[in-house]
Amino acid sequence: MVMPFRPAIILTAALGLAACGTEDKPELITAADRVFMNAAVYTIDEQRNWAEAVAVKDGEIIYVGDDEGTAPYIGAESEIIDLSGQMLLPGFHDSHAHVLTEVLSDDECDLLRIPTAEEVAEKLKECTELAGRGDDEWVVGGGWGEWLFPEANPRKGLLDVLFPDRPVIFGSSFGHAAWVNSRALELAGITAETEAPHDGVIERDPETGEPSGTLRDSATMLVYDIVPPPMKETLIARSLAGVEMLHAAGITAVIEPGLDEEAIQSVLHVADNGRFDLRARISLSPISWSPGTFDDGVFEFLEKREQWRRTNIDVDSVKIYMDGVIEYGTSPLLEPYEDEDYGSGEKYFFYSQEDVNRYFIALDKMGLQVHVHAIGDAAIRRALDGFEAMREANGMSDNRHQIVHLQLIHDDDRPRFGELNVGAVFQSLWAYPDPAAMELDVPMLGKERTWQMYPIRSVHETGGRIVGGSDYWVTQVEPLLAIETAVTRQDPWTNDGLVLNEQERVDLATMIEAYTINGAYQMNLDDVQGSIEVGKRADFVVLDRNLFEVPASEISDARVTMTIFDGRTVYE
Repeated sequence: MVMPFRPAIILTAALGLAACGTEDKPELITAADRVFMNAAVYTIDEQRNWAEAVAVKDGEIIYVGDDEGTAPYIGAESEIIDLSGQMLLPGFHDSHAHVLTEVLSDDECDLLRIPTAEEVAEKLKECTELAGRGDDEWVVGGGWGEWLFPEANPRKGLLDVLFPDRPVIFGSSFGHAAWVNSRALELAGITAETEAPHDGVIERDPETGEPSGTLRDSATMLVYDIVPPPMKETLIARSLAGVEMLHAAGITAVIEPGLDEEAIQSVLHVADNGRFDLRARISLSPISWSPGTFDDGVFEFLEKREQWRRTNIDVDSVKIYMDGVIEYGTSPLLEPYEDEDYGSGEKYFFYSQEDVNRYFIALDKMGLQVHVHAIGDAAIRRALDGFEAMREANGMSDNRHQIVHLQLIHDDDRPRFGELNVGAVFQSLWAYPDPAAMELDVPMLGKERTWQMYPIRSVHETGGRIVGGSDYWVTQVEPLLAIETAVTRQDPWTNDGLVLNEQERVDLATMIEAYTINGAYQMNLDDVQGSIEVGKRADFVVLDRNLFEVPASEISDARVTMTIFDGRTVYE
């Protein structure tokens, strides 16, 4: 039965105790600040128990059980919240999201989720008045869909017409390409004679050899490196907007990958001013796109990480790229791409196996988490081989390394996640046959390999720890959309019946764990939160219905009605 939505009812302590009467009033054990009652509490403790009520004191859980058992915890000042049968869960984790610094501000051009190239052009016309990036008045934005343009290659011509004198750069929705105009290419010194970095691509006009306006992977840095950084106020506004976005989605903890020093300072500003109600592990990219920066970058990072640490913020993770993306042919594969022009993509390995092993061993010894971007099956194998070399050199550590994205994993490598204790962070919202994505993937992989993408169940059943992440802004941040997609392998918006490999469907309980206790584990916080147990922090999400009592295709229809962090309501 689907429970109808009923808003939470806040009662006074007097009302809560009235039913007990004065004669048999139980002796007060500890007066809770807040008591959540009449709820479907999915605790995610070791036994995966259910409860009805939770009592909280000073942000800590002091009682989990039935409604009747709350009586000794209700004092004169206790706030009683009647959830009217709604579902109470641990707060969600997003273990890979670019949300604290990537929410576009009002002075940036947002092209996200625009469905046609024609509408992108109309939006660009609206962006012609944007400025604010230095004397050259850069126009900056992103989110354009690769599938909207032939071969995912938008041309500079449209931008040249709209912005003839101002440099323009728009990042793609995948985050691995940039669309630029002629003025931006000129300022960056990119011409027909410019060689692309070894792990990047400068798309060119097939007749003239001139840059066409699309840059891929490390080639994007040829322009991004000369773009004036956003104003401090812009970065702070982004961080605040990101926190609010996460709260609205029921998220209370996040791993934010790949920040630079300017970005982290904006996050710290928000935290220092009491407006950062999240648990965060921040992953920096001191190695950047170039292996030659490893030593200096990492050691500079180590010197600063302690001064960056805050009560709820750890800066103890390093992001390393193994590859680009399959859709561009920049992800190395164990077998060649269907399009012979791309070969196996091996030239786009960011690092040799020797360098990977060296980096992983060194970072693990430093007590840092290694947060790896790997998409193609050859890149994933190289990362797993690196973790194996690390284990052989250092023994088992508790740094809780992880690989993110995992689009194509060879059968032989699926058990290695469990064997090596490497978290498998999937963006399961991608795990359905999106027609637009299929138009890019099938010509590159063929139907058989496309069918094998995002093998979430296989990794889980071979002992891997499944972890959830959105990769916002590439996809939407809401965990319920991703959970539903992993369970159904269907489009969560249309439920059109098309399925991407039904054998890889995952059960609901596993996916809830991926977004709660498993996320907490990856942040070394599973002893602090991630489940609803006495002694842990009171980080909760309240949903308007019990997810176990609705059809799988309606999971994402549930609404977040309340998000609680440290016992305080931060969203309702």
